[in-house]
Amino acid sequence: MVVRDLLVQFFDAYLVRRDLEASLALLSEDVVSLGTGAQEVALNKQELRDLMVHEFQSIPGGFRYEIRDYRENRYTDGLYGVYCGILTVMPDGDGMELSMQTRLTMTAAKLDGEWKIINLHMSTPSDQQEEEEFFPIQYGRQAVGKLDAAASKKLVEIMLSMLPGGIMGGYLEKGFPLYLINDTMLRYLGYTYEELVEATGEEMQKIIAPEDWDRVEQTIYESIQQTGGYDVQYRVIRKDGTRLWVDDKGHEITTEDGRKAMISVMLDINDSMRQQERLKQEVMEDALTGLLNRKGANLGLEKAMEKKEQGTLLMLDIDNFKQLNDTYGHPVGDQVLVLLGQIMRQYSREKDIVARIGGDEFILFLAGCTSEEVARKRAEQICSTFQKAGAQYDQVALSVSIGIAFSGGDCTPEHLIKIADDRLYAVKKSGKGNFQYDD
Repeated sequence: MVVRDLLVQFFDAYLVRRDLEASLALLSEDVVSLGTGAQEVALNKQELRDLMVHEFQSIPGGFRYEIRDYRENRYTDGLYGVYCGILTVMPDGDGMELSMQTRLTMTAAKLDGEWKIINLHMSTPSDQQEEEEFFPIQYGRQAVGKLDAAASKKLVEIMLSMLPGGIMGGYLEKGFPLYLINDTMLRYLGYTYEELVEATGEEMQKIIAPEDWDRVEQTIYESIQQTGGYDVQYRVIRKDGTRLWVDDKGHEITTEDGRKAMISVMLDINDSMRQQERLKQEVMEDALTGLLNRKGANLGLEKAMEKKEQGTLLMLDIDNFKQLNDTYGHPVGDQVLVLLGQIMRQYSREKDIVARIGGDEFILFLAGCTSEEVARKRAEQICSTFQKAGAQYDQVALSVSIGIAFSGGDCTPEHLIKIADDRLYAVKKSGKGNFQYDD
């Protein structure tokens, strides 16, 4: 409501009371206002003051007004965009009333703790406005000339430069064929317009990361059906192959040829998403080895069990680890923990879960694997490689014991870990440095 209140305060001062100073107090020093004539373009507060003084002298009487179809978009905490219709009514010299329906776009920003209007653009509907014409923040009916095509294009560039992100539009059809794109969005992607067209065939689906596409498509169509607009975060693929996180806020439109399309503003949120990933890693990863910690391992196992994914769990424990710390010191103990983590990574795949769950205890979940032969081979490889690497600490008999449990996809993580832990304990009792996969 803060931004709407700002708009109401401005129109009350400007239209109703015709109070010049009160109106200007609500504007930023570099406010931009677009009009139909060259002299009705204001690129700062002083220029707008001059226009308003001229208008107040020409039309001293006040207006009644009504705000219709008000909508606002929050770009960031301190930046909002507004779209609405404005109906203005004023008496003419014959005792009649003249009314005009206009459309307003406004940008408001919080500057030094106060909300200010930084951009204003008012236009009449297409049946009242000729092509390439802009209606200013003025309600007089004097004709003062029109902008030529070059000046109109420049004003559009100024207005678009006030927006905080890239602009892109696509038809709501298979592959999201390109409708429009601005230079800021092209810079985000690293393409020229011609390069983008050649690389994508004008299908905007091709710039969305494949792993995000299904979610993005579903969110856009479902949200538009429900509210007419959408807000979705995803990764776009740049020309150099890198991925950029964007926050895409858009709305459905109908183009001149009657096709349904969407048009949106995209904000670069790459830094904030990377920060979230870093925080997530700090919570889910073991700081010493770089493997998952207990929380990360449990989450991964829970997801696998929810999908009823089969697999094999190896529970590992370093034999004589306390003796190692007592003999060589804890820094060496840390080196050995890192060493085992590296060996486990060596004998695992990207989709497997590799974790240090506490002290000298580790787990390895071989996703999709229930073969006893494969499980035995992995255990043998880890045991042998670790024992050879640990031979340098010859005052301690270093080895690793492993308990193995198989999951058919129908058990809980806790149950699977309990089975593997029981078998690990049995190995410890029987002589260490070995593995067991049955009772």
